[in-house]
Amino acid sequence: MPFLFFAAIALIGASVHLHRDRQPRTRARALEIFFVWWMVVAVGVAAIFGAMFHLFDGPDTAREIGYTNGDGGFQTEVGFADLAVGILGVLCARFRDGFLLAAVIAVSVCYLGDAYGHLHQAAIHDNHDPDNTGLLLWSDFIVPLVAIGLYVASRGGRASGRLSAASRPG
Repeated sequence: MPFLFFAAIALIGASVHLHRDRQPRTRARALEIFFVWWMVVAVGVAAIFGAMFHLFDGPDTAREIGYTNGDGGFQTEVGFADLAVGILGVLCARFRDGFLLAAVIAVSVCYLGDAYGHLHQAAIHDNHDPDNTGLLLWSDFIVPLVAIGLYVASRGGRASGRLSAASRPG
């Protein structure tokens, strides 16, 4: 469920930002605002939130995902990976241009790799726990695909493909 919460906050925040924005309301400007809010909140804040579960409650988190063998020690590595993706996402509030692309690539590789892992666990080990093949699995596809879509759309909205620093959330 945290995915739905953070996605909703990103969309609501972007909508309010767009409504209050003093710059001309163009397609490119709207895409830029939604893209940055998506990266900062739906990717950044959400991944940092997820990292806390992996880092501070690893064994329980492992059990919730359905990984019942071992003590969940792999959770530390997953936690730091989530933390790195989260920090990249949050830093999109400040940095643009190539940084946004790098953040989109990082979240795409990480989350689509996670999705593969969940599908592998379901197929090979019959792991259909809700935190393995439920909404979490869908979010591993949706979050990076939306980020990729917004990146591509925002590049098409401007001739230079550069995003301005004026679209910071807040």
